[in-house]
Amino acid sequence: MHSSRIISLRSSLPILDNILLSTDQGRLKISATDLELGINYWIGAKIEKDGAIAVPSRLLTEFISNIKEEKISIKVEETEVIIDGEKYNATIKGVSPEDFPTIPDISRDFLFSISSKDLLNAINQVAFAAAGDNTRPILSGIFFKIEKDVLKMAATDSYRLAEKKIKVIKSDKSSKTFIIPTRTISEVGKILKDAGEKVEVCFDENQILFNFGSIHLISRLIDGQYPNYEQIIPTEFENEVLVDKQELFNVCKVASLFARESANSIKMSIKPEKVKEGEKEKETGGILSIVGQGVQIGESISKIPVKTKGKEIEISFNAKYILDVLPNIPEKNVEIKFSGSINPCLIKGEGKQDYLYVIMPLRN
Repeated sequence: MHSSRIISLRSSLPILDNILLSTDQGRLKISATDLELGINYWIGAKIEKDGAIAVPSRLLTEFISNIKEEKISIKVEETEVIIDGEKYNATIKGVSPEDFPTIPDISRDFLFSISSKDLLNAINQVAFAAAGDNTRPILSGIFFKIEKDVLKMAATDSYRLAEKKIKVIKSDKSSKTFIIPTRTISEVGKILKDAGEKVEVCFDENQILFNFGSIHLISRLIDGQYPNYEQIIPTEFENEVLVDKQELFNVCKVASLFARESANSIKMSIKPEKVKEGEKEKETGGILSIVGQGVQIGESISKIPVKTKGKEIEISFNAKYILDVLPNIPEKNVEIKFSGSINPCLIKGEGKQDYLYVIMPLRN
């Protein structure tokens, strides 16, 4: 159940351990919230009498998951829920629905609609770069910027940055920015896997709603100003490399095995190869070397051929930051652009402009 994942395990309010079952215009409505994130989920049902009750989420979810009944009947008597199936029946003690928090519906404040597939791909390409803790709450969220018919999503933990641009299907042509908690984006991604062709996004001053049709996911936004990350995206480069993505992943993975005791630091060296044609030298390609080294365990040196232009360069990176991004680039080859051994490096799919990844080097 999508609703059960919303329940907080650390809530100090007992009512939030429950999900709300209620009737709504001939359908069964299931609601859950932790006061930061809420979900309303409508399912088809034959309604004989309107009503509502709050029921312990974990018990109801586990019971329904285990009985494997195609159809069940649900009957409320005072504060008890009686569930009958073909082979199973149960009585679950509930609580009054009056104590359950109201989950706002902001679906009237339409902002844009977007392809479910495009949004899911963007989430996979961006969300992993967000900060993993709440030391700086703003960096633990995903930055959204909508301008006319283009949505820009970005995430950074201050050591790396991912940015994705997507065309929206329909928008209200306004320009807005907001920061969505990573947990919310994670839930959106899980629902998108079973969603229809498009998702509507609605927005007010401090909340966002993702409308999947029969599911509405509502979340508070993170308050604050997102850093002007665009100023760190390099535009001038000393060396550019084109390399097979899978080969790069393999050699980085091997190097990382030897770099565990050195904070996962691997050293990357690019050496262009040149041949003489008359009085001039012509670049024909180059060799990318990647070294992983641990004082106690030894070292690994891997070399792969690449296409390159520019000067020789030697630079160190956290191997994890490279390994994280490569599976999220669909192209066979990746472009790596270096702006010096101590400046940010840019990685993107060959010939693509809609997705980029910036990584800060490590100082030797």
